[in-house]
Amino acid sequence: MEFTAIAVFAMVWGGLIVYFLTPFNERFRLESKMTFPKAFRLGLKRVILHKKAILAFLLLVLTVMSIRSYFLSAEEYDRLHGINREYDSPVFYMISVVMYAALLYLSLAVRWAVKSVK
Repeated sequence: MEFTAIAVFAMVWGGLIVYFLTPFNERFRLESKMTFPKAFRLGLKRVILHKKAILAFLLLVLTVMSIRSYFLSAEEYDRLHGINREYDSPVFYMISVVMYAALLYLSLAVRWAVKSVK
C-alpha cells in the first residue's frame, strides 16, 4: 500500500476509534488529591467501561478480519490467473492495526489522567 493510503486510513480509522472510546457520561468521580497512577488506572477503566467501547472493539475485529481476507483473496486470485507476485505478510498489517488501537487507547487514558490531576 502507498503511504498516502495508509495515512488516510489511519486518520479516519483513528478518528472512529477515538469517538467510540470517548464516553458521553461521567460515571467515574474524581477524588481530591488523586495521584497520577491512580488517575491513570481510573482513566483506563473510564475509557473501556461504557457502551460505545463495544463498537470500537467490533471495528478492530472487523478491520483485522478484512485485512486477512484481502490478502487471502489476492493470493487466490493470483494463483488462479497464473500471476507470480510477492505479497507482504498480512500479520504485519494486523499487528500494526492492533498496536495503533492500543496506542490510541493508552493516549486517551493518559489525557484524561493528566486533566484530572491538574
